[in-house]
Amino acid sequence: MKKIHYIGLVLAVFVLLCRWSVPVAEFYARVCYPAISAGLSFLASAFPFSLEELAVLLFAGLLLLVLVKALVQKKGLGWWLGKTALILVWLVVWLYMGWGNNYFRKPLLERVGIQRQLFSESRFNQFLYAYTDSLNASYSRAPLPEKPLIEADIKAYYTRVLPEYGYAPLRAWQHPKRPLFNRLYSAVGVSGFLGPFFCETHVNQDVLENDYPFTLAHELAHLAGVTSEAEANYWAYRYCIHSVDPAVRYSGYYAVFPHVATNVRSFMVEDYYGYWMRTVDERVRADYLTQRNHWDALRVDWVDRIQSWLMDTSLKHNRVSSGAQEYSEVVSLIITMEANGVL
Repeated sequence: MKKIHYIGLVLAVFVLLCRWSVPVAEFYARVCYPAISAGLSFLASAFPFSLEELAVLLFAGLLLLVLVKALVQKKGLGWWLGKTALILVWLVVWLYMGWGNNYFRKPLLERVGIQRQLFSESRFNQFLYAYTDSLNASYSRAPLPEKPLIEADIKAYYTRVLPEYGYAPLRAWQHPKRPLFNRLYSAVGVSGFLGPFFCETHVNQDVLENDYPFTLAHELAHLAGVTSEAEANYWAYRYCIHSVDPAVRYSGYYAVFPHVATNVRSFMVEDYYGYWMRTVDERVRADYLTQRNHWDALRVDWVDRIQSWLMDTSLKHNRVSSGAQEYSEVVSLIITMEANGVL
């Protein structure tokens, strides 16, 4: 083994310690991750294109190269297994040391000592009435501010709010990038993502104007170290609804509308969904229909099914028990934070 391989094994042990020990994961999130994300994203900022997708292609190419070499040069099963294992170890180390170890720290509510509000029909109704009134009142057709201004405003807000919850500061050089394979992400309905290899945020170029502020705020929350999809939705919602800009404010209320609808379908009697929908401003419902038609036209079903399975499996592997359904848990988080006066 070469010296660099021993370094890889040490880092792999640290990754396992983060998975097994919450204090070690907390140390990573509070001490290591801010420096690591700053360094990786600073390196990536020198390139106008996404390094994340190139890193994925690099690892895929290396795995294929090793397989081809083993077959052509008849290296044997042992050689192939050893080289493949070495590549996979570095893949896992880079993925988790770059960002993924944040999964294993204490969840937000445990860190701040808040008990999650259990579902009750009266509590949910109280939230639903207030949310629907705010959603209808926030409807706006005002043009969005320029995208760099939205980005700067999100960073300023997160700089004021997120550090007290144990998250990393956002840096001036951390700007969202356009995905290299944008059409692929549209085919599976992915509006944005954070890459764990270089801590790069990406926003799909097919995102509609209404969705842009919320989508960017969601991805920048991930960049600060938020791993929970529900919590990233919560911070994006919280930023948007407190904005002085009417278009940004509407983006926040509008973005959680599908998740609220999912909760109404899940927890209320069947007839209630239709009644509630009729209380929503028809212009909001029209925007929602436009959004669904937009993404349905871009979606490729078989690719979407594969991506959904991969996302669900990945989240569950990283101790997100609800998997991809976690996105809609933002409603429970909003209700809990509101009940404790921190929204």
